[in-house]
Amino acid sequence: MAGTELLERTGPIILVTHSQSGPLGWILGDAHPTLVKAIVALEPSGPPFQQAVFASTPTRVYGITDVPLAFDPPIKSVSDLSPVVVERTEHYTNIQQASPARCLPRLAQVPVLVVTSESGYHAVYDHCTVQFLRDAGVQVTHIRLEAIGIRGNGHMMFMERNSDEIARVVEGWISEDK
Repeated sequence: MAGTELLERTGPIILVTHSQSGPLGWILGDAHPTLVKAIVALEPSGPPFQQAVFASTPTRVYGITDVPLAFDPPIKSVSDLSPVVVERTEHYTNIQQASPARCLPRLAQVPVLVVTSESGYHAVYDHCTVQFLRDAGVQVTHIRLEAIGIRGNGHMMFMERNSDEIARVVEGWISEDK
């Protein structure tokens, strides 16, 4: 994968993803946990295992990616993840691994921040992605902007008037010890 080759050339990084690029963060973190020092995922693709915006069709067959990740115990087929519906609403279906969830030991070495805006379409289901990661042993901090007093943002939060305020929150998390 080109991203892996680039990472091997550049050395350690803090990776920022947004929306459809979200799975690339999980793939690179899983492939090179010693080179990906942290992942900041701004409303990453989700929820696990299916589309939620324009359709409700299956996707991300490995839960958070369409590319195999290093699960433990290892999987031979995507069906080994035994997806189960844990919650269904009019806006999304929360599908997770059956319990006990398989771990992602390499990705678990990478601290993750998931940032969710107040009014973006991810606001209703980003918690599903966070649950999948946590169940797989990944250390995730989930910040909902309205919960910390940053109001009115949508999916393109980094292009809005208060984007500097959001950047300070992200920088604060990164500087905690990444």
